[in-house]
Amino acid sequence: MKYLIGGFVVLVLVLALAGVVYQAIATARDLEKYSPPGKLVDVGGYQLHLNCQGEGSPTVVMDYGLGGMSLVWSWIQPEIASLTRVCTYDRAGYGWSDPSPHPRTSQQMVQELYGLLKNSGIEAPYLLVGHSLGGLNLRLFASQYPNEVAGLILVDAVPANVYSRLPAFQKSMANTQRLFSTLSVISRIGLLRLLIQLRGTEVAPDFVKQLPLEIQPIILAKFLPQTFDTAIAENQLMATSAEQVSQTELPNDLPLVVLSHGVNMFDDLPQEQAKQAELTWQELQAEIANLSSNSDLKIAEQSGHNIHIDQPQLVVNTIRQAIDRFRQT
Repeated sequence: MKYLIGGFVVLVLVLALAGVVYQAIATARDLEKYSPPGKLVDVGGYQLHLNCQGEGSPTVVMDYGLGGMSLVWSWIQPEIASLTRVCTYDRAGYGWSDPSPHPRTSQQMVQELYGLLKNSGIEAPYLLVGHSLGGLNLRLFASQYPNEVAGLILVDAVPANVYSRLPAFQKSMANTQRLFSTLSVISRIGLLRLLIQLRGTEVAPDFVKQLPLEIQPIILAKFLPQTFDTAIAENQLMATSAEQVSQTELPNDLPLVVLSHGVNMFDDLPQEQAKQAELTWQELQAEIANLSSNSDLKIAEQSGHNIHIDQPQLVVNTIRQAIDRFRQT
C-alpha cells in the first residue's frame, strides 16, 4: 500500500513539474507574440509599461481596477486619442510591467505613477480617470499633486470609507481573495494555461468577452501567477489604501465627475441585503461627489461595476466634456 501511495505522490509531482515547465514555455512564447504596445520605463530599479496615444493638453491618465491591466481601456483610449494625449499604464506586476519590491498600497502606486509620468517626459496638466481601485489611487494622486491635475473622473471608484460603512464590500473582497489565490495556484502548474489553450475565450471572465476581439487573447495570455499574486497583494492592503486616502482632501474647486453603476453589483447577497448594500454604495458615491463644489454625479443605468466596458461611450463622452471645459477656462 505504501508503495502505491508513494507512486501516486511521485506521479502528482511529475505532473506538477510538467505543468510548471509548460507554463514557463507558454509564457515565454506569449512574450514574443504579444509585445507591449507602449514603452517600458524605469521607476527605480524596475520598469513599468506606459502606453500614450494622441497629442494635446490636458493629458488623460487612466488607472484600472483590481486584477486588470491597461488593455481594459481598449474601448476608451482610441477615441480619446483623437482629442488629446491619453496614457494608460500597467501597475507594477500587471501586464507588461515588472513586479515592485514595495507594498502595494495606493500611496506606493501613486508614487510609482508620478515617477513614471515624469521619467517619460509626460508633463501636467493631467486629467485623471480611475476605475474602482484605480479611482482610489487617482483620488490620492489629485490630493497630493493638486497643481498638476486638471480634473478627476471616478468610474465606480472604491470609496475611502467603504470598509467602515459597507460590510458587504469587505465580504466580497474576501471572496475575491480566495478566487485569486486559487487562480495563482492553478496558473503556476499550467492548468489555467491549458484550459485557456483548449477552450479559449469560452473560459474568460465576462468583462474580457466584452472587450474588442483582438484584445481578448492578449489579456488571457497575461493571466499569469505574477498577475494574481499582485492582485492578492493589492487586495490585502486595500483597507490600508482606503485609510491613506481618507486622510487627504481634494481641492474644493477641483473639476470632479463621479460615475456610479446602475445595475446592482451585490446580487450574490440575499435580496434585502443586496438592496441595502446597493443603497449604501450609492450614498458613498454621492458623498465623494460632495468633496468638491465643482462636481457632477452620474448614474450609468445600464452598467454594473465595469462602466468603462458596459457603457464605454458614456465614459468617452464624460472625458470629452471634461477636456472641453478645461480648454475653455
